Amino acid sequence: MVSHDKPHKPQTDKNHTFWQSLKHATRGVHFAIAHEKNLRRDVSFTIIVFVVAYLLKLSRYNFLWLALMVFLVIQAELWNSVAEYLVDLTTKHQYDYLAKIIKDLSAGIVLLTATFATVIGAIIFIPALWHLFFA
Repeated sequence: MVSHDKPHKPQTDKNHTFWQSLKHATRGVHFAIAHEKNLRRDVSFTIIVFVVAYLLKLSRYNFLWLALMVFLVIQAELWNSVAEYLVDLTTKHQYDYLAKIIKDLSAGIVLLTATFATVIGAIIFIPALWHLFFA
């Protein structure tokens, strides 16, 4: 039986059609969700954020801010994963000081992005929750 996880003949040239590019991009997202615990956690938080935003009847404007923040955090996580895989590929999993710096910088991007998203989320959710419970 042929495995569907890896193509029978590995592609070594550029994608030739939009659909071929879309197929590879979708595989990349599926791979990330399957193998990256932090990304799965972010997707779980995303669902919670949008359910709560819906229940609080937040404005479209606030939904857009939340969507932007979620997108930025997920994008940062994906880039962090790319950096980690590239470092591991080039160092063959051997310790290298510069590789550590690259991984730490990449993780720092995620930290700063998530912190910013948390601040924006607080700016949006705290007044809405205050209004719900105390108005």
